[in-house]
Amino acid sequence: MSLLWDFIITLLIIWPPYVANATPVVASKVFRRRTPIDLGRNFIDGKRLFGDGKTYEGFIMGLLAGFVIGELTYIIVTRAVNIASELPNPLAVFVMCIAALLGDLLGAFIKRRLGLPRGASAPLLDQLDFLLAALLALWFIQSSVLRVIYVVIAVIITPPIHLATNTIAYLLRLKREPW
Repeated sequence: MSLLWDFIITLLIIWPPYVANATPVVASKVFRRRTPIDLGRNFIDGKRLFGDGKTYEGFIMGLLAGFVIGELTYIIVTRAVNIASELPNPLAVFVMCIAALLGDLLGAFIKRRLGLPRGASAPLLDQLDFLLAALLALWFIQSSVLRVIYVVIAVIITPPIHLATNTIAYLLRLKREPW
């Protein structure tokens, strides 16, 4: 296979977790009242578990959007090109979206332990927490579609894509910070 084909397959695989990770930002603008996942609780170190930015509404919207977009993409692409065996199945897409959101929560948890306030930049952690969790979930659920080259491509392209989309969200006033 060519590198271009590997790149395309990588984008198709990581598209649902990308959507799942990005959607909570929109949820923060849709819902007037949001419920923090940690319910305002602190960890044993006295710091918030995740913070106000991680909400049930965002998690649920992220999961639904990532799954629906992933499945629509799967249906469209597999009808256009017979590559169904190279893409995650519906269960894997669903689990990848949950894992992406849990990976983002883990990143927030780590940032709180490091004393970083909500919105503070944590290079690479901010960009890769959701992705690595999603890829790990895919490996557990449907390892047959996950090749090393896809992981390498995903890890290389995600930081600049993540920074670019966050800058756009910032310019659109969906986010308070451009990272």
